[in-house]
Amino acid sequence: MSETVKALGALMLLIVVLPVTILSIADRLRYKKRRITIEEREIARKAWTDRLRRPQFEEVEKVCGGLLPTRLRRAYQEMEIPLAKNIGFGPPKKDSEKHFYWIYEFVPMDAEGQANTADLSEFGCGCCFAGDGMGNFYWTSVSVSPQDDAPVYFACHDPYGNEKVAESLQEFLGWIEAAIAKSKNSTN
Repeated sequence: MSETVKALGALMLLIVVLPVTILSIADRLRYKKRRITIEEREIARKAWTDRLRRPQFEEVEKVCGGLLPTRLRRAYQEMEIPLAKNIGFGPPKKDSEKHFYWIYEFVPMDAEGQANTADLSEFGCGCCFAGDGMGNFYWTSVSVSPQDDAPVYFACHDPYGNEKVAESLQEFLGWIEAAIAKSKNSTN
């Protein structure tokens, strides 16, 4: 009986413990080089914020193939909304579970920011301005002629699709402003 227990122990050692140990050591060696310090993380966050504060509208319009709505430009110029992060919100007076949205952070208005968003070619010409942190983006259409406002859509990759979220940027950004105000009131 004791020989059987020893044999099972040796098998467990070879099949489970040894591979886990080897993989653990390999991960530590591999990821030690990639780990960023708190200072590096802070520098990257500051660079992101600086990009948000200095929108390059003409650059984005070239990338997106049309003119940005005036309301989106104004939101980036006023700065309160694009600097907000981790916002949960929804339209007032609707089923909150069915119509709840999340923004992890806003996209900087520059060519690099647009390059790291969703491909909207299937849905039309548009500009992604916020993401949920999981590869899905809120976007609005761009046009050849100037427009004051435009509908807001949500491009999702899983399940793949495009959902109309709000009839206008004015309406959508109003929901966000209300959520920001509510969070400020709850922290005071």
